[in-house]
Amino acid sequence: MTPKRLALLLLVFALPLRAADTTEAAKAAAWLRSIPPLAPDDAHFGALGAINTAFVGAAALDVIHTKGPAAFYNDSAALASARQMLAQRGSSYLPPLIASDLPWFRDVQNVPWGMLEVSRGTFRHEALDAVITAVQNAGGRYVGTVMPYAGWELIAAGYGPTTDEQCQRLLNEDFFYLTFDRRMDRYKDLAEYSAFLADIVERYDGDGINDMPGLTTPVLFWQIHNEPEGDHCGLFRNDAAAFMTLMKTSYELIHQSCPNCKVLNGGAGIPLWRESDNLPGTTFWRDYAALGGAQYIDVIAIHYNDGKSAGFGSIDNFETQIRRARELLGPTKPVWVTEYGVQLGTAGNFAGMTEAQAGAWFIRFDAAGLAGGVSRFFPDAASFTTPDGRTYLPYYVNRLVEAELGGFSAATKIASGQYKFTVRGSDVYVLWSGVPSTVKGNVTATDMYGNQTSMNASALAPSEANPLFVRVEPPRRRASR
Repeated sequence: MTPKRLALLLLVFALPLRAADTTEAAKAAAWLRSIPPLAPDDAHFGALGAINTAFVGAAALDVIHTKGPAAFYNDSAALASARQMLAQRGSSYLPPLIASDLPWFRDVQNVPWGMLEVSRGTFRHEALDAVITAVQNAGGRYVGTVMPYAGWELIAAGYGPTTDEQCQRLLNEDFFYLTFDRRMDRYKDLAEYSAFLADIVERYDGDGINDMPGLTTPVLFWQIHNEPEGDHCGLFRNDAAAFMTLMKTSYELIHQSCPNCKVLNGGAGIPLWRESDNLPGTTFWRDYAALGGAQYIDVIAIHYNDGKSAGFGSIDNFETQIRRARELLGPTKPVWVTEYGVQLGTAGNFAGMTEAQAGAWFIRFDAAGLAGGVSRFFPDAASFTTPDGRTYLPYYVNRLVEAELGGFSAATKIASGQYKFTVRGSDVYVLWSGVPSTVKGNVTATDMYGNQTSMNASALAPSEANPLFVRVEPPRRRASR
């Protein structure tokens, strides 16, 4: 147990009891259940869909949809209900995620302009304050994803209600705060956007100047936009230069207010492994880099959502997404996968997996990502646990990955399905396709449930459905006569 894990042991005892493990989750080994959580700075994982300004409850959302954000804040009952809902979610849902080494929280709508500046110069921080307070009280960290959309700003610029079908669909999904005004496009006035960003960064940077009351855990990572290479609805597919302007302005403003903050690009969601196919959008990041835009990125953000597709993704494609982004935006920069993971079950618009399939998927793709240079992943929170306390197998698999690979100092891809990590001076192999010739003699193999077995390496049988963590046991010393 590392000192930082030990330091957080008290948090484990403070967590609410799990309401119910699923049958598959109940198979997890007892030792996995007893591991205290990592300190956030040591954790490789965060969660999507855990908490943001959309989790204000049905009544408050109805006011936002039908009357707009300004009316919501002026409705004392709706605002009080929203703050209560956010506090409750923070105290009930976030601690179990943090206990599974998922202490970072990021969503598309973490910092939505039109939800926070409700008219020119009128800032209402109550909802975001409640979110950030909930995260810091739970012991987590918040990533500010800044979305440059505000209905009032578009109206002032003469932009009419959108008739684009894709935009109308998004208004009914992620962009809840634009529903009333029916406008969805990128900002029209860079100075207006800059005034908003300056206010928000200053409030949450923790420098003691105009900070949120009670702020103890500042927001130090700021992501600008989300999948900007898309088309329609204010995206930048055919205008990499305009996105570089947005990144440059945001980068300089953030660092001026908060020198130790880090800036992420809007996650690269376009499949970079298809760049040579010249499909629409696949050259966006190449064009952005050619304009000199890489200098305005501290942490490279990519997306990989193919785990929710019919084929559940490809390790080769995932590794190409990582490698190509680093080639374009900076080979020595940290890489975060800010959208990632799988869908459990068959509900929703995505292809679903069983828990056992998901557990094996996470081990394989986590290992490949870590070996490829990823330092943080943001899978969907719903793949791990639910707000009512149901816990799935990936909840314990996430702990297992950190327990086996956390703190690694080197990683090598030996062959397809074979990776070697150096962890605190020892070699740990992650295998699902054959066994390297260097793995010989007695080994300890750990399966995705945390079951550990001592055996001869010749008996190892890893597979995609049964990936293994393997440690070579030191040779036994012969007793002296």
